[in-house]
Amino acid sequence: MEDVRRAARRLVAKGLLEITQNNQLVDPSTAKGPIRLRLLR
Repeated sequence: MEDVRRAARRLVAKGLLEITQNNQLVDPSTAKGPIRLRLLR
C-alpha cells in the first residue's frame, strides 16, 4: 500500500489529485489511516 501512497503524493505534487480523509483535504505526508483519492478537474 505504501507504493500507492507514494504515487498519490507524486500526483498531488503535480496538481492532478487530492487526498482526503472524512471529506477534508489532508497533507499527504502526514495522513494516517484510510485515505480517499480524488482527481482534480
